[in-house]
Amino acid sequence: MTKIPILLVDDDRELLEVYEKIFRLKGFQVLSCDNSEAALTILQEHNVSVVISDIIMPRMDGMELLHAIKRIRPAVEVIMLTAEGSISGAVEAVKRGAFSYFVKPADIEELISSVKKAEELANIKEENDTLKEHIASLSDSKDFIGVSHIAENLRQKAEIIGRTDSAVLITGETGTGKEVLANMIHKNSKRVGKPFVCVNCGALNENLIESELFGSERGAYTGAEKQRKGRFETADGGTIFFDEIGELSMNMQVKLLRVLQEKSFERVGGSESIKSDFRLITATNRDLKKEVEANRFRADLYYRINIIPIEIPPLRERRQDISVLCESFLLQYAKEMNKKINSFGSQLIKMLENYDWPGNVRELRNIIERLVVLSVDGEVDIEDLPDEIRGAAEIETVPADLKNMTKAFEKEYITEMINKHNGNVAKAAEEMCIARKNLYKKLNDYGIKYRKRQE
Repeated sequence: MTKIPILLVDDDRELLEVYEKIFRLKGFQVLSCDNSEAALTILQEHNVSVVISDIIMPRMDGMELLHAIKRIRPAVEVIMLTAEGSISGAVEAVKRGAFSYFVKPADIEELISSVKKAEELANIKEENDTLKEHIASLSDSKDFIGVSHIAENLRQKAEIIGRTDSAVLITGETGTGKEVLANMIHKNSKRVGKPFVCVNCGALNENLIESELFGSERGAYTGAEKQRKGRFETADGGTIFFDEIGELSMNMQVKLLRVLQEKSFERVGGSESIKSDFRLITATNRDLKKEVEANRFRADLYYRINIIPIEIPPLRERRQDISVLCESFLLQYAKEMNKKINSFGSQLIKMLENYDWPGNVRELRNIIERLVVLSVDGEVDIEDLPDEIRGAAEIETVPADLKNMTKAFEKEYITEMINKHNGNVAKAAEEMCIARKNLYKKLNDYGIKYRKRQE
């Protein structure tokens, strides 16, 4: 049995003592109390998996207790006990999140069975919450994963650049990990304890982007019912990361340039000048030099953001990192989905390494998530890979196979023809319609015996 206790709550002390003895005999650790207020105190002080509570109690009844439990300890499962005449209240409790309900006097074996199931579910919820927090913390401090010299070089750059406060422009194809690198730079800076604020320029509505960046005063526009901070104000003391900055309109580029020059701005609908001390990191998958030449990106803004340029190569240029990334994503998603997955086989890894990954690390991450979702009994199936990935592996391996098959067929054919003509190379060459000198060479290459005489 689990060592996490269950909690019994009932104002009937005699019934409470009976249930307490029964559950202890069945191997449960038990806490008990005769009112809801005491139950909430216990929940604050102890780790509890399941609460079994009466519905009808003085002061705070079982329904109120259920509501409070789901607010402060949502992973805890609650089983309700009700009298014969108040079943409707128990049904309502289930609708509000209770695991199940029993009419008093409850069948003990059924109640214990229900408690065990609720306990398993509560433990899974608790583990999942812990895993989510762990994964979130990993995401907050995630490194640029890889064993290649490219990955190592980028990690070193992030550490060195993080010590400065200069603007950084990260370039690379979509999905290469530009936000990951930006986050690493922030984590290596003196601003590490302050916000890291992301702005996805391509996802922001052009009509709302000003209020998103600069904030807004109450009544500044329809629906602005209260004052709202913008991204620049939120990033004060920290780092603001503009992803896909090449998507900004010329109008917003002008306004951004002003903020970068003055480190101040006004909220939409306001006149007060607000100061913000932030570090700027930008990223794009476009060639901003060409965008400047085409008059789609301001040259003065380009020079302002491009103090320290970093380019992230595509995943196909660091294929030795693919297996490491696969194992990292496998571990993450297996924990997140509460699955036990065996490591990927060499054949599957080979297929993944042969593919060119136009979507880069983001595409690889999505594929690994897909494989984990579809996995059965701890095994992932190569058939669950998209056709283009399996096709890339086939294109890579077929030429070598064909070459070997062709050689084997050629050797067998020549041997058959030489035997047919009793080792006479001239007659064999004549029937095969090839020059004798070429046939001699192939005979020697394949080690096939023939008659060595003047022909």
